[in-house]
Amino acid sequence: MNMEGLDEEKEVRDGQVVPPQDEEDL
Repeated sequence: MNMEGLDEEKEVRDGQVVPPQDEEDL
């Protein structure tokens, strides 16, 4: 299993690590 891949997915899922631009799109 790829722990790194899971970490990345978790970060994107959290929505807090993604840049504020993503929130602006919302």
